[in-house]
Amino acid sequence: MKKNHLTYKKKNKLRAALSFATLLLFALNFCKAEEEMPSSYQVKFIRVYGGDEETNPPILVIQSETVKRDVSIGSSKITIEFDVQADLPPSVYAKFFHCAADWSESDNVFLNDIVFNRTSNISWESAPFFAANYSWRGTIKVPDIQVKFDYAGNWKVKLFDYDDDSKPIAEARFFVLLPKVSASMSIYSSSYTPELPVASSAIDIETVVFASQSLIDSRLNTVAIYRNNRWFEPYFITDRRDLNIDSKQYRAKYRSVEGGIASAGKRFRLEGVPAENEYRIINLTNLAEYPRINGPVRLTFSDLRRNSFFDEYADDGYMTTRFVSSSNDGYIYLEFLLDPDGWISSDDVFVLGSFNNWKASEDWMMYYDEDERFYKLRQWVRRGRHNYLYGTGRLNIDTKEVEYRSFEEYEGNTSSSSNSFISFIYYREFDYGGYDALVGVVAANIFGYMRK
Repeated sequence: MKKNHLTYKKKNKLRAALSFATLLLFALNFCKAEEEMPSSYQVKFIRVYGGDEETNPPILVIQSETVKRDVSIGSSKITIEFDVQADLPPSVYAKFFHCAADWSESDNVFLNDIVFNRTSNISWESAPFFAANYSWRGTIKVPDIQVKFDYAGNWKVKLFDYDDDSKPIAEARFFVLLPKVSASMSIYSSSYTPELPVASSAIDIETVVFASQSLIDSRLNTVAIYRNNRWFEPYFITDRRDLNIDSKQYRAKYRSVEGGIASAGKRFRLEGVPAENEYRIINLTNLAEYPRINGPVRLTFSDLRRNSFFDEYADDGYMTTRFVSSSNDGYIYLEFLLDPDGWISSDDVFVLGSFNNWKASEDWMMYYDEDERFYKLRQWVRRGRHNYLYGTGRLNIDTKEVEYRSFEEYEGNTSSSSNSFISFIYYREFDYGGYDALVGVVAANIFGYMRK
């Protein structure tokens, strides 16, 4: 009897252990499935521009209380606009991060305050009834009652989910300018040695900076030059070694020269930058040409290889949506077609334009269809008038970055391109642990000085 009782107890313990193991296994599988479960919503597109005008560069101007300067470029507010596919407006907030001139985030609690550098003040607007690919558009305008920007420099905005703030769901770039210097900018026709049989047209860019003697020359030591709207492609002129300047970013190597003193005009010169071509244009506002259908819409005609020629001047790289009616606002599942005209590239081929913030990525990499002999890519593109180019490079599988980027192969070069350049002038501040402050901005194109 005693033996049976012990056997019964052992069986109960065994059953309890098996039940516990089963529950533990179920819990682990549930947690894993929950981790792998895709988000209930997706950010489809994000962009930043100055004020209420979508063609303004994303430059926020703040003024010193003691020294006021007139500036030719910039706005008093920044607009952040993003489209979301979700049943209801999601619970998200925006967080802002100060960065060095090379876009590495500043490791400084004074600059990147976790309490004050965030806002949930988002205005939501529902998509039109027939809109595809998104259901809500969120808009943030800063500075607002929650966020102020007291430190000049490069800034990132990142969107986070309130329920999971471990990683951002979207990210964009903008600039905060505290004007302390004046500057001029000149662009000259030049040449370089291309690796492919294309025109050798290049440009040299000279930025001359004038500053008062209160600014120390050795700390006014960095200029970054961007083609307008292409904020992922800086060209640096600096003698600093602490900046992370990627030598693999471009196929063509450029030269930079720095000299002079700021009180008499400090010169920052960039030489041998490929001129590239005028941007291609696609106007998706025409519903007859690009109808609203359940399926991919091909380009009306395949794009051809260009070598220094273009049909019309473009829009300096920005997207225009003002001519899209509210009922037609949405996205098109567009199929890009590029005719390589006889030979295919030894590099990866990408589409870059205002529809993807001019950022080369794996999502925008084309594939070659051997049957039709076209490079192809299908992607969702917001309705509007867009500028774009076809570029080449090499996708780094480990980092997912596109290296050795170039536009020689399918676009060529021409010194007649109207694309504008913007010089961003940085001063190394020693306050609050030290940071790169943006103290001047100037813009020009091949035709002369510009105001924006």
